[in-house]
Amino acid sequence: MDACERWFAYRDNRNDTAHDDGEQFAETTLKLLPSFIDDARHLARIIAEGTDD
Repeated sequence: MDACERWFAYRDNRNDTAHDDGEQFAETTLKLLPSFIDDARHLARIIAEGTDD
């Protein structure tokens, strides 16, 4: 999955928090967290450097 698709998945998961608080939702969120953290760090580096990679 490319970065753009991952960000869409993070957004969709975040939007689901208003409608689902069950175990399946929690498991899905936990699976997304490692890649979200990596992508967020990468985005923070890009912003800090002022580049548009």
